[in-house]
Amino acid sequence: MRFLTLLIFLSCISTAPAQTLGSWHRILHRTEFTLWDVTSTDSLHCYAVGDYGVIMYSTDGGESWTQRLSPNQYALRNIHFFNDSTGIITGFNGSCYRTIDRGVNWTAIPLGTKANLAGLSVVGNNVWLSGAGGTIVKSTDQAVSFEKLDSGTDVTLDAISFADARNGWATSVQRKVLHTRDGGATWEEQQVEEFLPITSVCARSANECWVAGYHGLIMRTIDGGQSWQRVDAYGTDYFSIAFDEKGTGWAVGKRGAVVRAEKGNLRWRLHDLTSAKELHSITFLPNNQALTVGLFGMLFKQPALYPPPIVPGASETP
Repeated sequence: MRFLTLLIFLSCISTAPAQTLGSWHRILHRTEFTLWDVTSTDSLHCYAVGDYGVIMYSTDGGESWTQRLSPNQYALRNIHFFNDSTGIITGFNGSCYRTIDRGVNWTAIPLGTKANLAGLSVVGNNVWLSGAGGTIVKSTDQAVSFEKLDSGTDVTLDAISFADARNGWATSVQRKVLHTRDGGATWEEQQVEEFLPITSVCARSANECWVAGYHGLIMRTIDGGQSWQRVDAYGTDYFSIAFDEKGTGWAVGKRGAVVRAEKGNLRWRLHDLTSAKELHSITFLPNNQALTVGLFGMLFKQPALYPPPIVPGASETP
């Protein structure tokens, strides 16, 4: 009898559907190309880009996706929409494309560089791109035209983020942090007492900025970069750091880790392990949902980023 009970128990374990800690559900689609960035213009229209020039779009909140390839098929690293219809995608070999019809058509925008561009930041009509050889280019007209800026360095600037039209940071996995107070016209290096590579940066104000990197590295400054403090964080290699509408910090990285901040963003704890593959980007939809993308076309959706509050005395079933 005990043996039969054990067999029934093991059978239930093997056949029960897998439930993830934070209920991030994998969305199946046709591409296996690595995805590097994801964004949305509203609760329904979502976009993702990745290797080999793959461009994906969804009109049902990320439940299903249509795929196409850019003309040159170079790797695409970033996508941003200024409004419902106008957006840009950027990537390797100086690739930059612009759309004014929700991504139906994309027009190549000359940048005056063939550098691989891994970083993108947008504030209003201003766009900054960063990449190999210390390259930084800027647009003030929603990516219609660009001018080259002098970063003062020749290291690859993997990430860039501006809090407003003047104050921004650019970072490198080569442990370099640059800061500007004049929209990128001039840059100064800031000293960070960490020897771990930095992969992502998020500027929240003229004084507050966050960076993330390898081996659980998450740091912040609240004095414009005069000093940086490392915060307690889950130990994984991070590839992206972002903040939702509530001001809560999130980061994604290796082993499919999705990490959420607690205690005023001073402690970052594991929210979910979605897969064994690394995640590269996370975005938040206006309807309390979120999407994250990563290696080999991995794409996950969180249908309820913040569960509805429990009303005391309310019945659990209608």
